[in-house]
Amino acid sequence: MAKKPVALDGLLNTASRPTDTGIPQRGADQEAVPKAKKPAKRPGEKRLTLALDGDTYRRLRLHAAATDQTHQAILEAALADYLDRAKA
Repeated sequence: MAKKPVALDGLLNTASRPTDTGIPQRGADQEAVPKAKKPAKRPGEKRLTLALDGDTYRRLRLHAAATDQTHQAILEAALADYLDRAKA
């Protein structure tokens, strides 16, 4: 017995535009989507990825909030202090 051919006609509606929900869709006109501001790079700045255990990360977050500092500022100061003490 021969299989029936599968007809996919009518699954895509190419005659109309999708309803605007206000949520940007992948492939949408990129001009209409506001871009998030990237932080300005400082001269000579290099990027680094750091992995912390959960407890250390939590302590960093709490300290940052309590002292109104960023994680970046705290880590930069701690690393500079460590390198100064190590005479590196």
